[in-house]
Amino acid sequence: MMEKDPHHWSRAWFKLGSNCDSVDNNICESFNKWIVQARYMPIITMLEAIQCKVMVRIQDMRTQLDKWAASVTICPNITKKLKKSINQSSYCHAIWNGNDSYEVKLREHRFTVKLEERTCTYRYWKLSGLPCSHAIACIYYHTNSLDDYIAKCYHVKEFRKTYEHCLQPVEGMSAWPISDRPRPVAPGHIAMPGRKKKSRTKEPDEKPGSSRVSKAGTTIRCGKCK
Repeated sequence: MMEKDPHHWSRAWFKLGSNCDSVDNNICESFNKWIVQARYMPIITMLEAIQCKVMVRIQDMRTQLDKWAASVTICPNITKKLKKSINQSSYCHAIWNGNDSYEVKLREHRFTVKLEERTCTYRYWKLSGLPCSHAIACIYYHTNSLDDYIAKCYHVKEFRKTYEHCLQPVEGMSAWPISDRPRPVAPGHIAMPGRKKKSRTKEPDEKPGSSRVSKAGTTIRCGKCK
């Protein structure tokens, strides 16, 4: 693990302000699975298939937005995620210094919270854009409203902007204008010298696939003259 750049896997090295504390690549894997059938199509057909899937995706999200109540200001999934921090904030004891700083005690740990700067030494608030349990204890010290201390990207208003533009329908390939440029020709097959490989080149840390013992480093002798 230490051979990899810690900026890619350690939260201690993550860039602050990105509002993302994820340490996995589930977004890439989910998108790859989402277009897995289209990936095996020719390039034009693949793009048309992805275009249709995106059009349906936008329509589904707009329909889901219409079902939310007008009084909802924070996305429901974010509200569910915040409930865990709200429940844990009951175990935090906030001490106000009279200005803008708070000292929060949670069992044997202590953290410093500054509401105006939206910071906590726990760093979760700056990483994810959501107040941690220590910050929530300080917020509830003065007010019961958390909306002003949540990153704008989690508000319903900003979420609605993401899906306010719809993709326009596209005519079928038969209705496309024919270009006067010469058609591209696929490159011919060039046979490389040597025997064709049947298996891929393995990484240095991979185990050999064959059960035969390698003779590398052994001395080969003639069976007659030795």
